Amino acid sequence: MRVSDGARKINRRGGAIFIHDDWREDRAIDFHAVADIPQSPIAPVEVRDFVYGRLIELSPATLYPGALIAGEKGLLARGLSECHFGDYGGLPAGSSERDHIARLLLRETSNRYSVADSLRGVPGFWEDRTGAHLWKPKDYLLPRLLIPVRDGWGRIQACQMRMPFAAKKGLRYFWLSSSDLPHGTGSGSPLHFKFRLADLPRDAWIVIVEGVLKADVLSAIRPELYIVATPCVTANHSALAELTHGRLVRIAFDQDHYSNETVCFHLASFIARRLRRERTLATTSIASWDACVKGIDDAAIRNLPITSISVRNWLDRLSPRFREIARTRLVEVAAPTF
Repeated sequence: MRVSDGARKINRRGGAIFIHDDWREDRAIDFHAVADIPQSPIAPVEVRDFVYGRLIELSPATLYPGALIAGEKGLLARGLSECHFGDYGGLPAGSSERDHIARLLLRETSNRYSVADSLRGVPGFWEDRTGAHLWKPKDYLLPRLLIPVRDGWGRIQACQMRMPFAAKKGLRYFWLSSSDLPHGTGSGSPLHFKFRLADLPRDAWIVIVEGVLKADVLSAIRPELYIVATPCVTANHSALAELTHGRLVRIAFDQDHYSNETVCFHLASFIARRLRRERTLATTSIASWDACVKGIDDAAIRNLPITSISVRNWLDRLSPRFREIARTRLVEVAAPTF
């Protein structure tokens, strides 16, 4: 939604609309649509945490150092060091390898929780008459990096995958999900915490970043920060507003809100939601750094100064067109507070 180049139109919420060919048109006439595939409710977070933790132990990223660690945009290039590599998994490229892992996890999880179909409801896993499976029923050329997404108690609630190359439309990140497969389930789009909620001081600034791995990198360099990540600038505004109610917030989304209308719109939407809830802009600020780098993690890696500006200062820095977009959104959502 945030990529406007080539879009058919921009909707009233600022999202870019594209028209794509329907992939089902090429399928046999008796092919069942996704809506007809039986799905499972999402498993308790305790089960998901155990399964994903064991998945990372059984198939760590260190098994694939060339593709996931030392390769282009691998963990080393992202600014992480050897002490962090064990936090990440490597999803095997071969479906037979993934099925073997699924069978091991099914046995371990069933023994632990005394439930025969214990992988049901864990996003990324699914079942058919041949047994349990992990991810899609096909082989790939390269493994995927598995990035754990943790809740406010440190439990792994979902996993993202990072491809070693950019897919169509430049996408690299996908959820480990099985919502389109039998007895599978979707991951949702949860927040990722780099601190435990119980350890959050009352007067601490919560830093909101865009991207799970970005939060990990920033936290590794600046461990004193209280960081929470949303998968993208369009997601989780309601959850973020609830989490940060009554608290100090520093928004550290990528710097393309100065050049991308859609990003500017959604950043303004979240600011407006905060304003409507808090009835003040004094507790909301915007992180700022040299525009030569896009993300705050890159700024931290390069040891560039990272400062904080007020919302009104941010509005003043926008181009006239972008300022109008942001002000209109603030009035739409937060009036008469704004």
